[in-house]
Amino acid sequence: MRRALAVVAAAMLPVLAACSEPEPASPEVPSTEEPQQAVSHGPFFPQCGGVSDEEVIKQTRVPGLVNTAKTSVGCQWLAGGSILGPHFSFTWFRGSPIGRERKTMELSRTSVEDISIEGHDGFIGINEDPTVGVNLCEIGVQFGDDFIEWSISYADEPFPDACDVAKELTRQSIVNSK
Repeated sequence: MRRALAVVAAAMLPVLAACSEPEPASPEVPSTEEPQQAVSHGPFFPQCGGVSDEEVIKQTRVPGLVNTAKTSVGCQWLAGGSILGPHFSFTWFRGSPIGRERKTMELSRTSVEDISIEGHDGFIGINEDPTVGVNLCEIGVQFGDDFIEWSISYADEPFPDACDVAKELTRQSIVNSK
């Protein structure tokens, strides 16, 4: 009988141990939590940067644009909703470094330059196609630890100056921010 009780007690030991309270961590164990850094968010940007579908059509001069992606941080417009053809987008990056985006532009665009729109600094990335000229223009503008980006990409001629369109849509988003 004693032997049976010893076997049962030995079998129950892991079960009872699993139900016990965990021991508090000793003070010698270093904490793995990093102190939180102060984040400086910029203004609030309404959906699609505060720019209506009609205004995007007016500025890009592309009839039949469809807003195919509409979220709280970005929108995308495509001609007839098709991925073939021009692409236009607005994106709001919260707590994301603009420098990384600029570096990507410097590696993938014909040129990248500093720009200031409505008193806010950023960059303008330009891509020049040998057959149609400047068909892609992207503008990123910084607001504290946030930034916005407008991307204007045309596929076929004729089209207006892609950078003029990007500058105007960026300006409107800044003016419409809260």
